[in-house]
Amino acid sequence: MLARPNGTVYADYTDFLLFLPDIALTATLLLWGLARWTRRDPLQFGPAYIWVPLAGLTVTGALSVVVSVDRALSLYHTIRLALLFLFYLYLVNEPIFLPMIGAAIGLQGALQAEVAITQSILQRSVGLQAFGEYELDPLWSGISIVSDGTTRFLRAYGLSDHPNILGGCLAFGLAVLLAAYLRGGWKNSVALAILFAWLCAALLLTFSRAAWLAFFAGAGLMLGMDAWAYRSQNLKPVLLLALGMSLVVSPFIAANSQYLGARLNVGNSFENNPAEKLSIVGRAFLNESANRIFVKYPLTGVGLSASPVAMKNEYPEFPMNYQPPHFALLVVALETGIFGAAFYFLLMALPWIVLLRRRQMWSNPNVIGAAGLLLAVTVVGFFDYYTWSSTPGRLWQWLAWGLFAAAMESSLIPVPSTAGGRESASPIGVERGASGNEAGRRARGEEVPPLPSGEGRGGGGSI
Repeated sequence: MLARPNGTVYADYTDFLLFLPDIALTATLLLWGLARWTRRDPLQFGPAYIWVPLAGLTVTGALSVVVSVDRALSLYHTIRLALLFLFYLYLVNEPIFLPMIGAAIGLQGALQAEVAITQSILQRSVGLQAFGEYELDPLWSGISIVSDGTTRFLRAYGLSDHPNILGGCLAFGLAVLLAAYLRGGWKNSVALAILFAWLCAALLLTFSRAAWLAFFAGAGLMLGMDAWAYRSQNLKPVLLLALGMSLVVSPFIAANSQYLGARLNVGNSFENNPAEKLSIVGRAFLNESANRIFVKYPLTGVGLSASPVAMKNEYPEFPMNYQPPHFALLVVALETGIFGAAFYFLLMALPWIVLLRRRQMWSNPNVIGAAGLLLAVTVVGFFDYYTWSSTPGRLWQWLAWGLFAAAMESSLIPVPSTAGGRESASPIGVERGASGNEAGRRARGEEVPPLPSGEGRGGGGSI
């Protein structure tokens, strides 16, 4: 919308941009507001351990405008955070659960995976610049590559800004699809299994270690919670899904084994491979540089989304590109000060504390899926900044908070009173409460597993 060049700082960090998801998000919120005005039902905020620190984070971001090194930029991103808070409220009040968005996520992932895998095979862009694809050549400076020490190999971008962002979005999408496969009525679906394997292949070709770790963490948590709550009822379908994934991904692993080895420190590549050593050392250098600036402005920060500008101001001579540090919590602290970092830390920690204390909720399929997605997004935040700083990363982060809040709230709603021996309908269109959930599943002919010893069942949520 407005070009705001600032020397050697990457333009996307300082320009005012309008993405297609921004238009979709704004339209969603406007139509939701119209629907609420028609219904006039009370606004729900979700669990206090999520909405309070999230509101605090939004407010501290707005306050940072006063002291920002680029006030206009921080004000622009304050508006974005305000819209994202409304997005969170939308998710809590409707609410929307993971299996319900599986088809949309699957379509998005399939399109991105098709482009990404083709790019990796051809080792160039595929001519979709009209749809946002970058011109890509592994021999060009500035293009993200992986190297075995001699050969430069293009990492898959898809239609994203960077392979790390594509990798993260694919990992998050796979968490959604796994949740839909486990409890969304798509079990044993061959089409979903093929789609899942296809996205896994694209994820592999992004060579994003953080995204790989996020996928395994999120999937592992979901499978563990599902096994605990449902007595490994899904063991056979999951094994079949894993087998199909292995068959599709194995040829890509074999063809790119030397590059995968470089990313996994095979042969001590982090020391012996110049590209990998630069990646590791560069991240550490960025984090250290950002921490020094934070120490200078611990209370106020440098302004929301203004960290690259602050780095340029502090370090006119810099050996690498100006960018935020690769640790989301440090970026928040740098930009919004210690109070914003405290709110963000609470958002990172409190959901897991509550989930561990309320194990009876682990039997809720929506809680299982939302927890897996939230963990995947959180893991990425330990190694990269885009879940805080970029539009696609932010959408996933706020989506994860909103889905988790909605799922946890749905687990706490008691079973409505019965009349004439029949369960009354849930107010949001999903079965809730222990007996209500099991009755609905029996009515559909599904097997109801026994309760884990010493625990109650946390509620419904089966779609």
